Amino acid sequence: MVKKTSVQITQTLFTSNETAGNVYRIPALLYERESKTLFAFAEQRKTSDDTSGEKLVMRTGKIKEGSSKKTWSELKEVEKALIKGYRPMNPCSVYGKVNNKLFLFFICVEDAITEMYQKENCDNRTRLCFITSEDLGETWSDVIDLTDELSEIKNWSTFAVGPGHGIPAESGRLIIPVYAYTSFCCKPCFLPNSKSYALSLYSGSHGKNWKFGELFNTVSVECEIVEISKDHIYCNARNVGGYQVEAVSDDNGVKFNNLQPGNKLVFFMQHPIRGCNTKGIQKKICAKSNKKVANLLLIFILILLLLLLLLLLHIDYIYTYAKGV
Repeated sequence: MVKKTSVQITQTLFTSNETAGNVYRIPALLYERESKTLFAFAEQRKTSDDTSGEKLVMRTGKIKEGSSKKTWSELKEVEKALIKGYRPMNPCSVYGKVNNKLFLFFICVEDAITEMYQKENCDNRTRLCFITSEDLGETWSDVIDLTDELSEIKNWSTFAVGPGHGIPAESGRLIIPVYAYTSFCCKPCFLPNSKSYALSLYSGSHGKNWKFGELFNTVSVECEIVEISKDHIYCNARNVGGYQVEAVSDDNGVKFNNLQPGNKLVFFMQHPIRGCNTKGIQKKICAKSNKKVANLLLIFILILLLLLLLLLLHIDYIYTYAKGV
C-alpha cells in the first residue's frame, strides 16, 4: 500500500514590483466555510511608503471539494472602497453568517497625511468606513462612513482597523479588531503625548449598528481576535519592542483584561477553527493556566516546609531551655 503524503503548496497572491509602481502591503485573509471561499485583500501602493496608497485590491479563492487544492481569481480592484481625497488602508473583513453578508472594513486617510503627523499634532485625518457584498465579493455596496456616528473617534489622534479579519461570534455578534492613538495634547507647550490601545468594534444587529468596546489598559497596537468559548474572546496585540499583549474578554468583546503582558510575540501553526488559530491559542491559555496552578502549589509547599522548620526550631529551643532549667 502506498502511503499518501500531504504536500503544502504556497502561492504568492500579491506580487510587488516597485519599478512598475505596484507595491502590495497589509494583506488580509478570510475563509468562509459554507461556500469554501477564501477572500484575500491588500493595499496597492506606488511605493512602500503608506502615503503612496492608491486602492484596495482582492482575489477570491475556491477550495475544490474533497481536496485542499485552491483556484484563485485574477486580481481586481475593490472599486467601492474609496472616498475622494482619501486613500484606503488596512482592509479587515468579516462574514455575517445570519444574513450571508461579507463586510469589508478599512480606514480612509486624507491624501499625503501620515500617521506620524496625526500623532504629533493630535490632528485626526482618518475615517472609518466599510462596504458590504451579498454575492461573495462579486459586487459591493456604496461606501458607508461611520466616523461621525461614533463619538470616540474625535478623541483620538488617529486609529486603524485590524489588520487581518474580524470574527462572527457564536452569539451572532460581529467583532472587528481596532487600535487607536489617544490624544493628550499640551497645547501651550506643544508637547503631544499619544499612546495606542487596542479595542473592539462590534455589532449585535448583524451589521446595522456598530459600537466601540473599551480601550485596553495596556499600550497595544495591531491586534487579532478569536472566540475561545461562548462570550469569551481572546485578543493578541503587538506591544513595543517586539512584545505582545494578551487579553481575554468574558463579555463578548466589550472589555478585555490582560492575561500576561511582556511575552515575546508567538506565531501559531495549528489548524484554524473559528476566527483564527484557535487551537493553538486554547492550548497556550490552558498551558499558562496549568503553569500558574503549578507555581501556586510549589509556593504553598515551600511555605509549609518553612513553617515545619520553624516549628522544629521552636520545639528544639523549648527542649534546650527546659533541659537547662
